[in-house]
Amino acid sequence: MNTSTVRAPSSALPATSPFQIQNCRLKLLEERFRLGSVLLPSGSPISMKTFIPRDQGDFLYSLIRGIKPLSTLEIGMAYGVSSLFIAEALRENGMGTHTAIDPFQNSEWGGVAIKGLKDAGLNTLVTLIERSSHQALPELETKGFRAQFIFVDGSHLHDHVMVDFVCCDRLLDVGGLIVFDDSDWPAISSVIRFVLTNRSYEIAYPEIIIEKKMPKPSLSAKVLRAVVTAVPSLEKCFSPSFLVSDWDRGIRGRCVVLRKTASDVRDSQAQIFTPF
Repeated sequence: MNTSTVRAPSSALPATSPFQIQNCRLKLLEERFRLGSVLLPSGSPISMKTFIPRDQGDFLYSLIRGIKPLSTLEIGMAYGVSSLFIAEALRENGMGTHTAIDPFQNSEWGGVAIKGLKDAGLNTLVTLIERSSHQALPELETKGFRAQFIFVDGSHLHDHVMVDFVCCDRLLDVGGLIVFDDSDWPAISSVIRFVLTNRSYEIAYPEIIIEKKMPKPSLSAKVLRAVVTAVPSLEKCFSPSFLVSDWDRGIRGRCVVLRKTASDVRDSQAQIFTPF
C-alpha cells in the first residue's frame, strides 16, 4: 500500500479555517504505524492489510479538534485506525461521542478495533453498531440521531456509496462535514460529482491533499477540451466528467471533505437534474 502523502502547508489554509493540521499523539497509534500490526483480543499480533495513512488520520483528527462536534459517525471500522484518531480528538475536545457502523467487526476483523479503543481508554466514547449501513443508518434516523461529522469508508461499490451518502445526508446537520475515503476511486468520485452538482454541498479545505494524484490528460483530450471551449454547442456531445475533470472539481486525492450548506428541499416530483 502506498502511503506517500502531500500535505499543503498551514499557510495555505483559508483565513477563516477553524483549525490547523496537527499531529495526533496517541501512543497506541504511533505504535500501530511503526509496527504495521495490531493485537487480537487474544493478544496475538496480526498485520494491518489496509488502513488510512498517517496524514489522513491527522487530517480527520484536526477537523474534529477544530469543529468540536457533539456527535460523529463512521461507516467502516476495520482495524480501528480512523476510530482511534476520531475518538482521541473527541477526548481532547472534552466533548462529543462517536458511533461506528461495521457489521464485520467481530466476525471478520476479530474485534481488533474495539480492543484498541479499550487499550487507549477511549471505548466509553464509542458505540459500535454491527449492522450493514443500509440498515443501521435509517434506524439511527428514526431515533432522531444527528451528526456534525461523518466519515464514509465502508463498501466502495458505487451504488453502496450513493446509498450511504443519501442516508448520511439525512443525519448530518447543515454546516457539518462528510468525509469520503478513497475519493480518487472512480466509483466514489462519481458519487462526489453527483453531490457537488445536485445537492447543497461544497468542497471544504481543498488545499489539504492526501496522496496527491495529478491529472495526466492525453494530448487528444486537451485538444478536445479546447475545441469544446471554443464551440460551446459541442458540450452536449461530451460527458460532464470529461469536460470538467475531478481535479478541477476539487477531487484531488484519496480524502475529500464536503461541507453541507443547506438542507435538501427539492420537490421529489421535479424533473430537475444536472448531469455530473
